[in-house]
Amino acid sequence: MITLIQSNTVIEAALARARELGLPPVGAAVLDSGGHLKAFQAEDGLNFLRVRICSAKAWGALGLGVDSDKIAERYESGGPNPGFIGALNALSGGNVIPLRGGLLIHGPDQTLIGAVGVSGALPEQDEECARAGIVALERARQ
Repeated sequence: MITLIQSNTVIEAALARARELGLPPVGAAVLDSGGHLKAFQAEDGLNFLRVRICSAKAWGALGLGVDSDKIAERYESGGPNPGFIGALNALSGGNVIPLRGGLLIHGPDQTLIGAVGVSGALPEQDEECARAGIVALERARQ
C-alpha cells in the first residue's frame, strides 16, 4: 500500500509541475489501493468542488482499474453501453468523474498501490501534473 511519505512525494511534484506550467490553482489527492484518502493538498484559491473532483478522478481509476483518460474516452464515445458511466456514478454516490487527471500508482513490482487525482486546470494539464507526481515517486525509489 502507498505510504504517507510516498503520497506526499506525488502531491508535491504534481503541484510543482502546475507551478512550472503557470496553471491556475490545483489540488491533488492520493488514495490508497482500497480507495481511501491518504493525502490531499489544495493550492490557495482552489474552488471547493475541486477537492471532490480530485478524489473522484483517482477513485474512478481505482474502481475500474484504468487511468481516468480511458473512463473519459468511454464516456465521450458512448461505448457499447452508453449509460454505463452514469450508472456507475450513481452507484458510487458521485465518486466517478469521467475526466483526465486520475492515474493509477504501481509499486516497484507493478502491484497497484493507489491512485492520484489532480484538478484545477484543463484535464490534459491535470493529467500532466499527476504524471509528474508518479515520475517523482519512481525517481525517489531509485
